[in-house]
Amino acid sequence: MSKSKRLRFIYNPHAGRRKAVAALDHIIQIFQEGGYEVSIHRAGSPADIEHTAAGSSDVQVLVVAGGDGSAHHAVNGLMKIKESERPVLGILPVGTSNDLAFALRLPRSIAAACSVINQGRIFAMDLGVVNDRYFVNVAAAGFLTDISQKVDVRVKNVLGQLAYYLKGLESLPSFRPFRLQYDLEGKHYQEEVMLFLAVNGLSVGGLRQLMPRASLSDGKLDILLVRQSGWPEVVRILFSLLRGEKTASGKIEQFQTEEIMVYTDRSLTSDLDGEWGPENPWHIKIGPKISVFH
Repeated sequence: MSKSKRLRFIYNPHAGRRKAVAALDHIIQIFQEGGYEVSIHRAGSPADIEHTAAGSSDVQVLVVAGGDGSAHHAVNGLMKIKESERPVLGILPVGTSNDLAFALRLPRSIAAACSVINQGRIFAMDLGVVNDRYFVNVAAAGFLTDISQKVDVRVKNVLGQLAYYLKGLESLPSFRPFRLQYDLEGKHYQEEVMLFLAVNGLSVGGLRQLMPRASLSDGKLDILLVRQSGWPEVVRILFSLLRGEKTASGKIEQFQTEEIMVYTDRSLTSDLDGEWGPENPWHIKIGPKISVFH
């Protein structure tokens, strides 16, 4: 690999028990041994990740160390760069869920994930779009979908995925179902639902194989709806999903689509990859592809 290849490394200093901070010198060493000229950026905020990614047309590779939220902001920044100047995205999975890294089959080890980037295997990955925002893994609304924003980063670092589920159980008694209307392939549908997901990857919130048919390159989104029901049935469905089991409940609807228009009966904010997304209504569709290492 030519020494002229430039790599920008952005890291979230708070993600994953500060794993990237502890391994910073080793990370730089591995990339330099791979032939890269490395520049470093310590992200001060999610917006900082997005801004730095948007200004990275001067490098060939942009590597982000963090979780799905960090990848989300990096992608939204990269998509502001014209395609011919856009760097290839590399992921070092040091977040809580790392759903995108799971779908890309990236190793958990930081050193091994760096080696994946050095090896140079590039994959054209689908992106989802909600209104004017891109997402890499999931667009969601309803029960459990704002948990990531409510859980303190220090609690996530200590408890990991468990922190999400504990917070979810805390909010269960006060959650109200919402009426969801959607247009699909020329037909109009209406449902009272607890949860809406549009999934691009294989897992959501660490729930592996939640969408076994999903693919990052098939040009389709996998939609999951959990219809309104009594709390015992809702809890049973949710725990089945948490355990990765398939349930025969008629309260679950799943289908694939390239595009869907979604309306709700009250104001709701979406969740995109664990980050705040746009308010409804939502025009959700498959967007362009982006190049990532895998």
